[in-house]
Amino acid sequence: MAQRDTKLIIRLALPEEAPVVLNLWQESARWLNSKEIYQWRPEYFNLEQVVEFMTDGSEVYLAENKHETVGTYTLTWSDPQIWKELDNPDSGYIHRFAVNRDFKGQDIGLLLLKSAEENIRHKGKTMIRLDCMADNLRLNQYYKDYGFQYIRRVELGSWSASLYEKQ
Repeated sequence: MAQRDTKLIIRLALPEEAPVVLNLWQESARWLNSKEIYQWRPEYFNLEQVVEFMTDGSEVYLAENKHETVGTYTLTWSDPQIWKELDNPDSGYIHRFAVNRDFKGQDIGLLLLKSAEENIRHKGKTMIRLDCMADNLRLNQYYKDYGFQYIRRVELGSWSASLYEKQ
């Protein structure tokens, strides 16, 4: 079996890399849709959303392996829309977590989660939080396996989210 080379460079995305981030989001959405999981839709994402994350105080990260973009995530410091009354300043929130499907099976997702956790803790936050589509059982299990604790399910109009946190 070939040895995996998972030495990643994970860094803040530059403004001119907004199209790269958008492509990762849209490709992940297409892959999810091909599995009949409609958590994300490619047409829901646009360049303005990426730029907004890059300029509103959030942090957008890109991961590279041998000069190829392999993943992305965004950190925000508040999420009252999803977390409602549980939103607090002691938490960092992981959003738009996506791995390039060309690099599946290389533990890149776990390395991205570890990076996000380290970046959140570096900001002095004590809780790492995220949400995912409640009906995506595989993704829910993935987060539980990484050590996230299920908090609750929230109804968000036409879909439901599972809320997770890790101390």
